[in-house]
Amino acid sequence: MTPFPSRRARARLTALAAALLVPAATLVPSAQAAEEPHPFEVFRNCPAAQMLAVADDASTSCVTAVVTGGTFVIGKGTVPVTADSVLSLGMASIDGKDKTFGVEGKVFTSGPMQVPGGLLGVPGLERILPGLTDVTATVELATTELPEVDILASIYGGEVVALPIKIRLKNALLGNRCSIGSNADPIVLHLTTDRAGSFEFVPVGESGSLIRATGGVVVDRSFAVPAATGCGVGGLLNGVVNARQGLPSPAGSNSAVLEQEAYLGGPASQVLAFQQG
Repeated sequence: MTPFPSRRARARLTALAAALLVPAATLVPSAQAAEEPHPFEVFRNCPAAQMLAVADDASTSCVTAVVTGGTFVIGKGTVPVTADSVLSLGMASIDGKDKTFGVEGKVFTSGPMQVPGGLLGVPGLERILPGLTDVTATVELATTELPEVDILASIYGGEVVALPIKIRLKNALLGNRCSIGSNADPIVLHLTTDRAGSFEFVPVGESGSLIRATGGVVVDRSFAVPAATGCGVGGLLNGVVNARQGLPSPAGSNSAVLEQEAYLGGPASQVLAFQQG
């Protein structure tokens, strides 16, 4: 992906400095034990090389947000979040303007989650005939552009990210093209901080650093959900999925309450050295 101007113009150095100006008592230094992963492991998919090719190293930072749990309520159905979703971006200041970067195919990754009640919404049905009665749901990005993100909102409050998504539903009957939402008609989550959680500053090497926010919760209770499409051969099962979930579902009838961890760090040269090491 090529960089494009962010609508949330904010110099990364200013943002990082602001985060470090919090009272010292609220910062918890973290020592890296020998058996712990490297602090920059969370930036494995950061576009460090992209940023260094066009931006001054001092203006660069990597951003990772990880959803680790929570629940989606979509129409009549509730799906517990049992697989991590990871958003990986890079940010840099070029000619006084903020730009956002991402590695194609690695900006947003998520694993499949079991849908309680399976295809028909009957508790326990998903365990009777695996592959036929069970259904998995996978959250996917529903845009070719890079999402707007303000990772410091995880600490100070406000909207963290506006995220257009679609939910891919799979089983032997639904096929591989069944989804709730699409690139043309996505579910748009405006996730705001409900609980900031705790955070710590982690020095990395001689010139690297990481701000890690954990235990936070982001929410959106105002999004609408479109009808499912592409379910079964020729869409024959669209009606089954829509009846089971109560779709389309208007704004105010759905919710996302998501537990998250957020990371802001750099500079890109130090992250790239880790990636290549």
